[in-house]
Amino acid sequence: MPLFRYAAITSDGRAIKGVIDADSLLVAKERLRKQQVLVTCVTALKSKQDQLFLPPPLLLSFTRELTQLLKAGLPLYESLLTIEEKYRRSKVHPLFLDLCDHLKEGAPLSSALKRYPATFDRIYLCMVQMAEQSGNLPAIFDQLAQLILRQQKLKKQLISALAYPAFLAFFCFCVVCGLLFFVVPSMKELFEDRALHPVTALVLGISNWANANASLLFTTLVAGLLGSTLIYRSKKGKSLLYLFSLKIPFVKTLILHSALVRFCRSLALLLSGGIPLLEALALSRNVVKSPLLEEAIVDAERRVGQGERLSAAFKGAKAVPPLIMRMLALAEETGKMGDAFVSLSDIYDEEMEKHLTQLSAYLQPALLILLGAIVGLVVLSILLPLTDVSSFTS
Repeated sequence: MPLFRYAAITSDGRAIKGVIDADSLLVAKERLRKQQVLVTCVTALKSKQDQLFLPPPLLLSFTRELTQLLKAGLPLYESLLTIEEKYRRSKVHPLFLDLCDHLKEGAPLSSALKRYPATFDRIYLCMVQMAEQSGNLPAIFDQLAQLILRQQKLKKQLISALAYPAFLAFFCFCVVCGLLFFVVPSMKELFEDRALHPVTALVLGISNWANANASLLFTTLVAGLLGSTLIYRSKKGKSLLYLFSLKIPFVKTLILHSALVRFCRSLALLLSGGIPLLEALALSRNVVKSPLLEEAIVDAERRVGQGERLSAAFKGAKAVPPLIMRMLALAEETGKMGDAFVSLSDIYDEEMEKHLTQLSAYLQPALLILLGAIVGLVVLSILLPLTDVSSFTS
């Protein structure tokens, strides 16, 4: 249903604001009148998905705050009302108001959260549903907060490990452009009518070609960036990029380990919440973001549904390391599948952090050496003719 933001005055003179869902504007006004309030303003929210969305940091804060309030003994509705009051001046305030309105009308929390799939994924919703059935909301929200925190930590590790090398690569590109388009052309007159060293001739030739085709190079660069963006946003493009990344040994290990961390953590959370194994596999498959591992999980679901053990179902899958199968075989004997996936997530988290450190340690000096080599080549090409005394007397 469409959402409508309203402002009204109650019978005792208090000004209130909120969000209400209705089939149309007239229906929304009629529903508000039945609540015996004087409606002063009703406007439609253009897009529920676009306007009512919690970014990951705010989602973590919401989950943590709800956990703390529930642990303190506040009822669910009072807890949500407290959070709604805190974010009353923020852009996402209507979302919290909508959640409060739905709970006030008697709807379960999972039903209210389901209206915002861009914020609350299937794992989040499934865990909330299980918590409502078991009555253990504080513990489940605490586990969800830990899962979101670890996912955000994983993302920050990837960004921080690649940010400095990316900056060095961009700086190297800017230096090369500055040398070819400004520095070398400004010194071209020094080398006219002289016999040039091969290094100097090479640098001058590259600079002349680049300046002569500057518009073509700029157009190609812009087209390449736009094309890369469009390809990355498409599903097929992401798949091709992923397959290409798997051909790079170090990057392949990093991608698979990050996918395994997400898979093991989400599966451990779902199993600890009482979700059946087949359903937990299907839900965790949505967060791995690795086509190779997704195929292995789909095949494992089929084989587990036929009666095989999970350790045997993963046998032969290229994306699943032998360590996982050995630990799962042991966990199936002891009945501690959730603990096994927690341990596996910790193991691969440490492995991925080690690989990220190594990648950053290798990329930074490599880019610095490349930048130094380029600058040194240009400086050498300029100094060689100046140190050749015969070129001045000829």
